[in-house]
Amino acid sequence: MTHNEEQYKAICHHEGPAMVLAGPGVGKTYVITNRIKTLIEDYRVPAHKILVVTFSKMAALEMQQRFDEMMGGKHLPVQFGTFHSVFFRILRAAYHYEGKDIVTPALKMRFLEEALRDINYEVEDTKTFLEEIEREISKVKGNGIDIHCYYSIHCPEQIFRGLYQGYQQRLQRHRCLDFDDMIVYTYQLLKARNDILLRWQQQFQYILIDEFQDINQLQYENILMLAKPENNLFVVGDDDQSIYGFRGAKPDIMLSFPKQFPAAEQILLGVNYRCSSQILKAAGKLIRHNKKRYKKDLTAHTGKKEGVRIRRDKNLTTEADEIVRQLEGYRQQGIAYKDMAVLFRTNTQMRTVAGKLMEHGLPFIMKERVPNIFDTWLAGDLLCYVKIALGNYSRAKFLKICNRPVRYLSRAAFEKPEVSFEALRSYYIRKKQLWMLERLEEFETQLFTLKSLSPYSALHYIRKGIGYDEFLTQYAKERNADVQDWFEVLDEIQETAKEKESLAEWLSFVDNYGEMLDEMQREQQKEQKEKDAINLLTMHGSKGLEFQVVFIPTVNEGVSPYSKSIQAGEVEEERRMLYVAMTRAKRHLHISFVKERFNKKMEPSRFLYEMAPELQKKDGHISGSGWESECSFRERKAE
Repeated sequence: MTHNEEQYKAICHHEGPAMVLAGPGVGKTYVITNRIKTLIEDYRVPAHKILVVTFSKMAALEMQQRFDEMMGGKHLPVQFGTFHSVFFRILRAAYHYEGKDIVTPALKMRFLEEALRDINYEVEDTKTFLEEIEREISKVKGNGIDIHCYYSIHCPEQIFRGLYQGYQQRLQRHRCLDFDDMIVYTYQLLKARNDILLRWQQQFQYILIDEFQDINQLQYENILMLAKPENNLFVVGDDDQSIYGFRGAKPDIMLSFPKQFPAAEQILLGVNYRCSSQILKAAGKLIRHNKKRYKKDLTAHTGKKEGVRIRRDKNLTTEADEIVRQLEGYRQQGIAYKDMAVLFRTNTQMRTVAGKLMEHGLPFIMKERVPNIFDTWLAGDLLCYVKIALGNYSRAKFLKICNRPVRYLSRAAFEKPEVSFEALRSYYIRKKQLWMLERLEEFETQLFTLKSLSPYSALHYIRKGIGYDEFLTQYAKERNADVQDWFEVLDEIQETAKEKESLAEWLSFVDNYGEMLDEMQREQQKEQKEKDAINLLTMHGSKGLEFQVVFIPTVNEGVSPYSKSIQAGEVEEERRMLYVAMTRAKRHLHISFVKERFNKKMEPSRFLYEMAPELQKKDGHISGSGWESECSFRERKAE
């Protein structure tokens, strides 16, 4: 590969700060490795004075391997590492930390569970709640946010502060640190000890950072200190691909780099070597609607016209059927399965497509495990109702749902392991609480009605007839939770009952579902060895990858952009996420949306109109016959 003009300019940059805007498929790894080579061979920089920072071990290893190959297999002491490995090295030298001092995921979760028990705060799904809290703690640490100025989106602020403080106390008590502490402690150390800072400044005289758009505030502050006084800081990234806001990444840092370094050289790598011109054009139309970005126009190196198709499907099932049909078609054309991918906004969306692929016997790989929806506490409540209706009158099941919705039934009323309504009535007669008899009669009637319904109708009856949805609305309000998230889970659970004829059949399906997921995972391991398999990935998981053929299903409002993305900055990140997904495709890109999801009418994503303004909305429906000659629009009708 020969350098184009912009690549050559970046490779030959010698001293002082520089920012390289590197869009998708422009050869940024090629530029970074060649610049290292140029620093060593042309500018006589000692290899051990060069530090290359990436965001993952895999990326660091790949970068080092590419560089070693470029140098003819000769291993030079250039320092490749992640932010965490670099900062841990600094801490290890100062405080003699060892690998065993880094808290394990299991121990971290134990500390959080203990902190939760300390503050006596009850949650339904402890695991999910603490995973959310863990991410928030990471965000607070990584951006240097004062804990007293942070307001959690998952619990009241005093609860979050109690969890944060309890977790930190346990880390300190056990002389442990997590990955975010590495950033915080390094910042504190370099601020307090000028002698230590000077040592590492002399060590890291040339610093190159890959994926600069994903940096958080404290990572940046540490790098700024290390780069002084020469400021030989070479940052490579693309603000249009900043999609890790949930981890604390701040694209604003990249946008403000020229203010931090007014004399910095700015270079745009504008030639894309991956995507067809039509895919690049469509992605460009989309991302231009973001206001907070560097304006840039990418051109495709290839003039191939293969490009973008937008399709409307009736529902998730017909959408998955069409995806499978076209995947088979591309395989017949000679494209390997491993060169095809289906990209989703979230991992829970994979279920329908994965099920269809299994049904058709097509090999596929899911790098992100699909969670078992029946492991949720919401599913547990619904299952208790159904099992009781079918005759399982165990005390544990009754206690779980007897006050969902609130019936004011006392736990003491359930005196025996096996519950009977006669015994319940006797209890309240003895207590002279005769008004409870009417409540018991209503409860018993509800269970009797439930038993006679089809699975789908039964779940609907629990939610609307019995009042479970109403209970959740009030419960969410008390817990500072978003009830719409819970409703989406319930919608998906209810959808699984649609084709089942009896409650017993649905329960059998539920019992086997976890086993099916495990079997799916075992098949994944086989396929990974065989290599030629369709890739199912989230948009986040697809970052840095490329495929000949890419499908992006369910590009609807509420999915992409996600329903909780309301503020302008959040919508812009959602737009960047779709942009990243689109630019994974080299030759063929298929985008689809559905008319309905879980029996609810769905609107096409606003992003579709942005990338294809020729698609017109008329009478509440999207219409249009084409995107010039580059994009066809078609609807897949239900069979």
